[in-house]
Amino acid sequence: MAKRNIITLALAALFVVALAVGASAGIPDTNNSTASAANCGRYTVAPGGGSTTLGDDGYTVTVTVLDINGDAVVGLPATDMYLWHDDLATCPGTFSEADGPTDGTGTTTFSGTIYAGVAGDAGQGIDCDTAFLYVYALGIILNQANPVCVATDSPDLNGDLSVGVTDFAKFAADFNCLAQAIPCDPCHDYDESGDTNVTDFAVFGSYFNDSVCP
Repeated sequence: MAKRNIITLALAALFVVALAVGASAGIPDTNNSTASAANCGRYTVAPGGGSTTLGDDGYTVTVTVLDINGDAVVGLPATDMYLWHDDLATCPGTFSEADGPTDGTGTTTFSGTIYAGVAGDAGQGIDCDTAFLYVYALGIILNQANPVCVATDSPDLNGDLSVGVTDFAKFAADFNCLAQAIPCDPCHDYDESGDTNVTDFAVFGSYFNDSVCP
């Protein structure tokens, strides 16, 4: 009798596991899915759109969405996937959705615009050189252990989803910073030269009072 009960319990446990695995089929799995960028670097975002798209800047992100069984999640809508990191302030309802649904291998790309600001700079403990992107699918982080090596900076330096005098004050405090003398805040160094100078001011100025959510 005891042996029969053990066998019954074992079969019941296997049935529960099988149900769990079956229920997870078709759901993105963070351990099996992958995300990578064509190139590593820093990309300028703004509430009204960045200076160019991810694809034009050479930072296209390729994502392969697999479930717990390692099978492709096919036909996942583009609107159910987006790019994110905790320091991004994204425009309400305007996410960086994928270029299209996942194909037969569970793969799609992101090569469009991220409509967002950055919720601070070095003064708030944010390093724009390491604010790397994560990919969400159905609310699940696909690459939690390996963020995409594309970081973001923005002329919206306080994350209020506009570019105005408050952002200018933050930028001006770092203006003419020379990396040889003192480390410059990468959140203000839009051309990634290491310095904050007139070239960066030209980028910042192109968004001033003209960068609000679409």
